Amino acid sequence: MARVIFDQVTKIYSRGDQPAVSNLSMEIEDEEFLVMVGPSGCGKSTAMRMVAGLEEITEGRIIIGDRVVNDLPPKDRNVAMVFQSYALYPHMSVRDNLAYPLKLRKVPKQEREQRVREAARILDIEQYLDRKPKALSGGQRQRVALGRAIVRNADVFLMDEPLSNLDAKLRVQTRAELIKLHDRVRTTTIYVTHDQTEAMTMGDRIAVMSLGVLQQLDTPQNLYDYPANKFVAGFMGSPAMNFIDVNVEAADGKLYASTPGFRMHIPDQKARLLQNYIGKTVTMGIRPEHLVERSQLNGRIPEDSLIPATVDVVELLGNEIFVYLTNRGTTLTARMDPETKLQRGQEIQIAAEPDKLHFFDPKTEEAIR
Repeated sequence: MARVIFDQVTKIYSRGDQPAVSNLSMEIEDEEFLVMVGPSGCGKSTAMRMVAGLEEITEGRIIIGDRVVNDLPPKDRNVAMVFQSYALYPHMSVRDNLAYPLKLRKVPKQEREQRVREAARILDIEQYLDRKPKALSGGQRQRVALGRAIVRNADVFLMDEPLSNLDAKLRVQTRAELIKLHDRVRTTTIYVTHDQTEAMTMGDRIAVMSLGVLQQLDTPQNLYDYPANKFVAGFMGSPAMNFIDVNVEAADGKLYASTPGFRMHIPDQKARLLQNYIGKTVTMGIRPEHLVERSQLNGRIPEDSLIPATVDVVELLGNEIFVYLTNRGTTLTARMDPETKLQRGQEIQIAAEPDKLHFFDPKTEEAIR
């Protein structure tokens, strides 16, 4: 087991190019399950490959345990990597696929067999040991790939989008299996994905990346409730957070968020943060689940916070509905109870939960706190 430290790590592929990873500094604790998430090209896979030794580091240091591994070849880093493509040998049985990395390290045969049996037991693939990969389902192949990492007794597991080839139902099932697996083996794990749902459900902490830069590193709930900037706020959560450019106005001792389509009272606890923005434009963020239709308010939100809107589309998902709305050219998405009966073209009034509003500086896009 070991912690992993990125110490001001930068990766530039060609002189003059924008860094694929820029000045990345973070520490993954021993036994932690850290998820790196972000859109394609954000640098998350490059960062992982530098830990594995598959990419050279341009600047900075990577430390595994108490060793700086910049100049160590991959075989000497004691890390195990699980790839998106499974990378199984088609001509070998499951047993031989699991044993192969141990055979390369000249582990004695008896110990190899013992480790293979233990990994197969943990992953519930003992009945498949004599099969070839082509006789297995996608989920079973993924478990074999995980087993090949487990037999290594590595200090660190590196997982690069290991569930992306699975169908939606199997992805959810395998996600749960991975969490249980980590609880059993307690190996430090870095998991790369572009799927923010995977990140929210699996990670002890999440590192959100964009354009090679670490945007925020925190627990899933803190990322969701207290995003550091507009990018994190918009990336974490599905459907995405609504963003509206509003003018901050003062009147009658209160602050209001004003647009051509509505004028909404800003609650006192949020107004205190916006004193320096009176008369200026800020970006207001509202998550879809924090938009409420007027009939559901029960007096919780004052009348001067209501927003008129037109229903454009209603998507019924069984246990909830997604409602797509328009207010004078501003589009909004709301997540509501299916008992809220709405029809396309209907004129309604909605309100935002006052203590759930987010505000961002329009220039820096940093959260106003």
